Amino acid sequence: MNSTNITIADFSINLLSESPISLEEGYLPFINEDNRDADVTIYCSSGIPSTPFENTDKLVFEAKNESQRFYSIFRSGSQLRFIIYNQQLKDTIQQVALLDESYSAWKVYSDPDCDGTLSPLKYPLGPIIMHYLTVKSDAVIIHASCIFDGVKGRIFTGFSGAGKSTMSKLWAAAGNQIINDDRIIIRKRGAAYSAYNTPMYYNDIPKKTSLDAIYLISHSPENRMRKLTGATAVSRVLAFCIQNNYTGYFIQNQLVFLSELCAHIPVYELGFVPDTTIVDYITANER
Repeated sequence: MNSTNITIADFSINLLSESPISLEEGYLPFINEDNRDADVTIYCSSGIPSTPFENTDKLVFEAKNESQRFYSIFRSGSQLRFIIYNQQLKDTIQQVALLDESYSAWKVYSDPDCDGTLSPLKYPLGPIIMHYLTVKSDAVIIHASCIFDGVKGRIFTGFSGAGKSTMSKLWAAAGNQIINDDRIIIRKRGAAYSAYNTPMYYNDIPKKTSLDAIYLISHSPENRMRKLTGATAVSRVLAFCIQNNYTGYFIQNQLVFLSELCAHIPVYELGFVPDTTIVDYITANER
């Protein structure tokens, strides 16, 4: 039995397979020899079932756009069944995955690669597995960039084109560390909140920072910011978190976490000019 351990956001993930396991480049720095009990175990099987759906399966969620499906989720008894579609070959099934009712054990079916290895975390299943790690923990995944200036960790989030990557580059140019500029896991550990990077398509070491402020950003003719509180702050941050809200449990879990987060971590609406003046503006106007 082949075994590989990876740690993402201090979550321990154990992959088990009869065949050799292959991971995309971005996961390689997250491999370690962590011997603690796994938060989630992934059993990898070779070959996709010829009949991936059962007659009793019920569609509960589907991620798609006008041109293609990304993945579908079915209720299969006490389990969830995920149908993952190949993003280059329309309507072609890339993987089938089963998740147990405790959200702790996955069984992933994949066709072997040309060299006979299995790639169980191939996109988009890898981020999906990360999301389901957070739903049973005090954590969320958010589409955002995150920087650490040596004292504070800040998250910048917004709609596509709002300037997340631009903000990362501006803070990096001022000598600060980029934690990640696309997908961040926020975890509560004790009374503190931390932000972690996640594996990307490129090679980057695991990183972590305290979380001290969240900014909802947009381009603006001048730098301006205002603090948000209460339900406004929660709903605005929620809009950028990864969600599969087809059960009341998921909705309640995320709302409780974000309500507590926004009560402890300041949330700001930020309009910014895309130049280095924004760095000094933020540090001077945070309260």
